[in-house]
Amino acid sequence: MRIDDYEFEEEKTLKSLGEFLTQIAEQISQGTELELPMPSLREGTIALPLGEPVETGIEVAFRKEHIRLRIDLSWERPTVEVKTD
Repeated sequence: MRIDDYEFEEEKTLKSLGEFLTQIAEQISQGTELELPMPSLREGTIALPLGEPVETGIEVAFRKEHIRLRIDLSWERPTVEVKTD
């Protein structure tokens, strides 16, 4: 099995960050899939199927000039049934 890792970093204003987090929260509330910008200079989006329960983790690191807040979300990958005729 091939495992792909995608990493996305972008500097945002407080307003655009709030809008981005609100969009993520709304998608999670709907509970079907999470659609995020495609990372690594690729165009389009990446759609992640959501599952329950969701494990959460929060990490705060204080540096000399920065505060780093990391929020991790993790869930079981839903099983997809393939029907054949």
